[in-house]
Amino acid sequence: MENKKEIQQIKPGMFGKVVAADNRRAEFDFKNEQILYLGTQIDYLFLGDSITHQWDLYAYFKQGKQLENRGISGDSSEYLLKRFDADCIQLHPKFAIIMIGTNDIFRIEPDLWWRTPGEDMEVVLADYQNNILMMLDKCEQAGIEVILCSVLPSNVPVPFQKEARWEMTRRMNEFLKSTGKTYVDYFSRLAEADTFLPDDLTPDGVHPNAKAYEIMAETLKETINI
Repeated sequence: MENKKEIQQIKPGMFGKVVAADNRRAEFDFKNEQILYLGTQIDYLFLGDSITHQWDLYAYFKQGKQLENRGISGDSSEYLLKRFDADCIQLHPKFAIIMIGTNDIFRIEPDLWWRTPGEDMEVVLADYQNNILMMLDKCEQAGIEVILCSVLPSNVPVPFQKEARWEMTRRMNEFLKSTGKTYVDYFSRLAEADTFLPDDLTPDGVHPNAKAYEIMAETLKETINI
């Protein structure tokens, strides 16, 4: 077997505090190295938080396409952006399928233990929008086609701010639709009364169950040829 060419791999390292993005860093660095070393062409790269992390892609999508999952439970748009060069740009997929935002919304919640208020909704939304736009700019410069997926509906219990979270989700999705990129509307297919995630589609009010993932897979297939 002939020797493979030398590769220059991007590794973002650790972010210096306890953040979800560090939880799979070593795993992703090893996997990214192998993709770069072999020169593997990725057809569809899924990026996001636990909703992506827990999605068994090959159970829902046809064989014959190279699918890669770079979801991390607990991740937010801030840290997806920080790892974007490593987990998307250098892998140069044909399509980057981005679904992120649920954990950004948690920033508006107060810390009941430390009795500190949540962050201002407008600040959180502005940060989220800037992070998404920077990802889009990176993909445009690299010639990677982006698929933006809606933030999913939720149905969280007290003490979480249910109505405020619904409003945040609505505004995030309006922003995603406004970017002009291909938009996958999971929200409308999953939400009951165009508002919340019904109990038969989730075990906890936030994460999809198998039935919900099936609906999401069908929605994605209807939007793009995957």
